Amino acid sequence: MIIDLNKLNINGSINIDELLTYDIECYKDTSIKELKPVKVSGRIFYNISDEIELDLDVEGIMILEDSITLEPIEYPYSFNINEPITESNEEIKDYYQNSKNTLDIMPILWQNIVLEVPISITKEKDAHLSGEGWELNNEEENNIDPRLAELSKLLDEGKE
Repeated sequence: MIIDLNKLNINGSINIDELLTYDIECYKDTSIKELKPVKVSGRIFYNISDEIELDLDVEGIMILEDSITLEPIEYPYSFNINEPITESNEEIKDYYQNSKNTLDIMPILWQNIVLEVPISITKEKDAHLSGEGWELNNEEENNIDPRLAELSKLLDEGKE
């Protein structure tokens, strides 16, 4: 989404209420399997220091893989972007094109969306999974291996 800064100069602020989509090429090398359209609302304005400032609310749903079962999970996210944009900021410099007097906010939004991706996610709470020759036990269960039961009794007697 490219913002025409000439309109910003004339009006003083630009209100945004858009539903944006990202091409699959953007997230093909991430853990995001699908990105639903992103709802962006807020405004872009000049702050007291005459810097362009973003004040945007962003929300959407990303599809991630379950860390245990590898099934797709819908992961809702929402965050606020409130940052000034200056020409001296190296990260923003690529998106701010002074010669064309435009600002592309899609990469800025993308950087913030990627920060919302959890390291791991699962929809199974207290999952008790098992397979051929293995079983995932709940940590709260205190099953004693029968081969060590006698040792456990000796340890309990030593506590008395």
